[in-house]
Amino acid sequence: MLSPVSKIWSVQYELKINDRLSFNNTLFYRKQSSIPFADELDKVAKSRGLGITGVDFTYIFIDKSQIGIKGYSPELRYYFKSKKHPWFIGGFAQFEQFDMTVPASFLVRYDGSIANVELPVDFDISTTSGGILIGKKFVFNRVSLDVVLVGPHFGSAKKVDAQINEPLLNRLSDADQEFLRQGVIERFKLDESYFNVGVLGEQARINAKQKVPYFGIRGLGFNLGYSF
Repeated sequence: MLSPVSKIWSVQYELKINDRLSFNNTLFYRKQSSIPFADELDKVAKSRGLGITGVDFTYIFIDKSQIGIKGYSPELRYYFKSKKHPWFIGGFAQFEQFDMTVPASFLVRYDGSIANVELPVDFDISTTSGGILIGKKFVFNRVSLDVVLVGPHFGSAKKVDAQINEPLLNRLSDADQEFLRQGVIERFKLDESYFNVGVLGEQARINAKQKVPYFGIRGLGFNLGYSF
């Protein structure tokens, strides 16, 4: 399966239950790379991010990010007719692992001077979610083409680990490291009931204390299949 918009590749196995129902297993992967429509997504994140994720994206640059994904999705699918070329609706769960590098701007104080410094942040995020997708299957004897149109899904990130590794941080005094830590909380409006923030040596780190709300969309995708 290929989603031309998100550049996600997947392999899918569909087990027919009866003429209307089937059960699908899907493994998917996206190599870490820049994302399509990055400028538009950056604008949406900056305007809506605080309400959706609880994080202020004003100083986070989605348009410069590199994102990789791997995951698994089981799906129970219902076909609206048993003849050729049926529409379908599916209920699915999704388990995803994100490997991302996202630049962000930080306030850093050193020797009494304060500067905005842009640094890459490495994210390791694991999510669990569920949703509904809509699509159409085109059947030509044993060969078929699945077209998934859209599939919104909601859930939570059970793991959020963000790290900045920068030798400059090791040169900061304890007071300046605390200034940076507090600045991260205030600049990105982090809820401390959800996140731990720490600065130690060359590393600044943000960890989730508890599950963080998550929303995603499975977009346009194509799957070429063969029936045995």
